Amino acid sequence: MQSLEETFQTAMKCHDAGDYRQAEALYRQVLTADPQHAQATHLLGLLAYQVGKHELAVKLVSQAIRLDGAQPTFHTTLAEAYRELGKVPEAMQCYRQALRIKPDYPQAHNNLGVLVQAQGNPAEAMAHYREAVRAAPNYADAHHNLGYALQQQGQWEAAAAEFSAALRARPDYADARMALGATLQAQGKQAEAMAHFQELGKTHPDSPQVQCALGAGHQGLGNYAAAEACYRRAIQLAPTFGEAYYNLGTALHNLDRDMEAIAVYQEALKHNPQLAIAWSNLANTYLGLVRPDEAADAARKALELTPQSHTSMGNLATALQMQGDMDGAIAAFRRCIELNPGDAGNHSNLLYTLNFHPGYDAETLFAEHRAWAARHADPLTAAAAPHANDRTPDRRLRVGYVSAHFRHHAVAFFAEPMLAAHDPQQVEVVCYADLRRADAVTERFHQRAHQWRDITRLLPHQIAELVRQDQVDILVDLAGHIGDNRLLAFAHKPAPVQVTYLGYQNTTGMAAMDYRLTDAHADPPGITDAYYTEQLVRLPGAFFCFAPPEPAPPLVAPPSQREGRVTFASLNHIHKLTDEAFRVWARILQRVPDSRLVVLAYPEGVLAKRVRDLLAGEGVDPGRVEVVGKRPRYDYLLMHDHIDIALDTFPFNGHTTVCDALWMGVPSIMMEGDRYASRFGGSTLLGVGLDDLIARDAETYVEKAVALAQDGARLAELRATLRERMQASPLVDAKSFTQKLENAYRQMWHTWCAK
Repeated sequence: MQSLEETFQTAMKCHDAGDYRQAEALYRQVLTADPQHAQATHLLGLLAYQVGKHELAVKLVSQAIRLDGAQPTFHTTLAEAYRELGKVPEAMQCYRQALRIKPDYPQAHNNLGVLVQAQGNPAEAMAHYREAVRAAPNYADAHHNLGYALQQQGQWEAAAAEFSAALRARPDYADARMALGATLQAQGKQAEAMAHFQELGKTHPDSPQVQCALGAGHQGLGNYAAAEACYRRAIQLAPTFGEAYYNLGTALHNLDRDMEAIAVYQEALKHNPQLAIAWSNLANTYLGLVRPDEAADAARKALELTPQSHTSMGNLATALQMQGDMDGAIAAFRRCIELNPGDAGNHSNLLYTLNFHPGYDAETLFAEHRAWAARHADPLTAAAAPHANDRTPDRRLRVGYVSAHFRHHAVAFFAEPMLAAHDPQQVEVVCYADLRRADAVTERFHQRAHQWRDITRLLPHQIAELVRQDQVDILVDLAGHIGDNRLLAFAHKPAPVQVTYLGYQNTTGMAAMDYRLTDAHADPPGITDAYYTEQLVRLPGAFFCFAPPEPAPPLVAPPSQREGRVTFASLNHIHKLTDEAFRVWARILQRVPDSRLVVLAYPEGVLAKRVRDLLAGEGVDPGRVEVVGKRPRYDYLLMHDHIDIALDTFPFNGHTTVCDALWMGVPSIMMEGDRYASRFGGSTLLGVGLDDLIARDAETYVEKAVALAQDGARLAELRATLRERMQASPLVDAKSFTQKLENAYRQMWHTWCAK
């Protein structure tokens, strides 16, 4: 017959072997003989916990603690039972009691850290994880949890070190390897991340989560087709796995298959309507298709599920902007920044949006841009190293251009001619291209560059390191604060001379940006200088050179001659369509009988209704207003065959639209203001001798439009001659323009060399 101790030992062996029924019987046998046996009471409670009887576990382990409260393991078991019952404060109290008894108890530190982190106290959680790994250096779970906490704080290097430590302790720890791969991706180390995902693919080939990780690895390397295959494999393995669907949607979006992406996101939401990220991605895809109403609805759905998501809030802000609700968009972007103060991208989006709002003057806009730089850029600039470039004043310069628009895009219509015309004896061109998708225009840029650098998947500091390695002398930003900008790379001050140009209609606000290229009309000397952190360099004549569209439709007579009525139009970007402009346009329509207005916007959306309602409120029959959708460039140019006069927007001018209209023989009426965004379009009209079409107030704007509409002979003359006038003007003389540009670069370089 066994002794009591032998029975207890046998019970523990059965417990360890998973024979819970026999273990329970033996523990109860021990407790019948000795009701005060604390260890048997605790282990019986632990067994109850392990089989899911958490209430019973609490009762038994609490009894064990009453019998012997000095055992730290008793308190941790009770904590786990409380945690399973959702009684987090009680669980935390038990872990703390275990640590009072045994301050270096690694499991108690780790598990308490998990609860503390979930309560929103990452600093205390990390302190507990660190205590756990100090007490048990090979404690894989604690290393993993510490890595996750560091990852949440954006401390990527430290997080990667902890995930690596977890893998050293347990090489088959799939979650740690997955997390390490994701962390390396966040650091821009795409190839290293992919190596870990591929290792997971070998050990867990049938895991849908691993297939998603492999897909993410391929996306990080730009292999979108391979990513698509991985996500489809994940869906095959788990047909209701929402993560696989929304990742597949992202891959399809990157492959320019947005309609398929929408269908995939909708399928994901069919399986899980609470999947906030699928709603958010759906909103983003609708934005890319210029469908703001559906984008706004999807973004609001995402925010219902995750009110603190700055990404979803940013999508909503952009959708509101596209709907013409500038006040709503600005408020949403500001909320975005509150939710994530480090989000430089949405902070840039706020600045961009402010430029369109007539209620913000130049001084206020300047202060907003400086606030962006003080938060995101200037601290990086303060830490920048000096430059070792050769200071020979007249040697060949190495000029780098940074853009996400080396493709079919409005910026390319102005950037391509200057790159093509650079004197290779004077300038060596390096293109830093941030392109998700290339096209035929990209190939032309590629051919014109002496060196081509793909920075699509690089982080700002990595771009800066690359620029320094390339020993670029002058680095030119072609984006400013528009989407996909790389201003944070410029903030690291990788080149001795840094210039912002062309893409953005205001200051960057940055200490790191030395110069801004403009002209004397867009920025009258002594008038606008105070609103830039950059030194203004005014190029002689216009600040730009335009590449005329090829092919372009042949010119036809003005539609007023064919139709007996005048057609006005605004084909400007929808962001520029302000209520103030529509009210002025209504006055023009009232003064010109039977005239009509064509506006480029989503035809059936909120903005189109707003346009019609606003004009109707001003006494204009909505039947005189046609809202047309976005279309391919050649078809968009053909629209000018049915337009007599373009009505330019204010307070934010058109530029590409003005150039296109002039090329198609259509004059533009423009109103200039007191800052660049309301003046730069006028540089185009000056270039072809149409400065008489530039107004300085609303009354004059109306009078000029009405007078031109009543002058059929002049409309016919302009239609027939404007293309020739542009061809003969400096506006399309790339060689002459680029010589002026190179002279400006050379002067900037001389200034730096002399410092």
